Amino acid sequence: MISGRRAAREAALLILFGVDAQRLTEPEEALLAFRDNFREDTDVLLAIYAGEVALDNPKQFSKALRLLADDGPRWAFVDRLVRGVMGHVTAIDEIVARSSLNWKLPRMGIVDRNILRLAAFELAFEPDVPSRVTLNEAIELAKRYGTEDSGAFVNGILDRIAQDLGRV
Repeated sequence: MISGRRAAREAALLILFGVDAQRLTEPEEALLAFRDNFREDTDVLLAIYAGEVALDNPKQFSKALRLLADDGPRWAFVDRLVRGVMGHVTAIDEIVARSSLNWKLPRMGIVDRNILRLAAFELAFEPDVPSRVTLNEAIELAKRYGTEDSGAFVNGILDRIAQDLGRV
């Protein structure tokens, strides 16, 4: 089954996508919207777990749901990621802009932009997360949710960011 941290990163990406699309500014508002609406939507949960959780297996589905429960460690990670990205978005956008040659942030696809923000936050502000893990997770998210070129695009920019931050 998909790891709890990967599920948390996917949930954080969904939340940040909503933040960007709706131009939300308060992390609490974004987190509550996800918690109150999307997390109870089985289609969203099944999408997050990439078909690795079956609705017809209540024990497996219940375990997957608990990974994103309000009091669980994975929800704490979602919360930390979303609040971290939103709290440092200006600095993160500057980091991404310096490393994305020929691509201004507004020109990037909303999915790619938010994957880059999420990973740049981890690289810049979460030193306990190994950079290779951050890069691999971001590339997988890009392949899954972006265009056919998103994986290579995200990989190229994040490699530069990791080098600039001394996280190689």
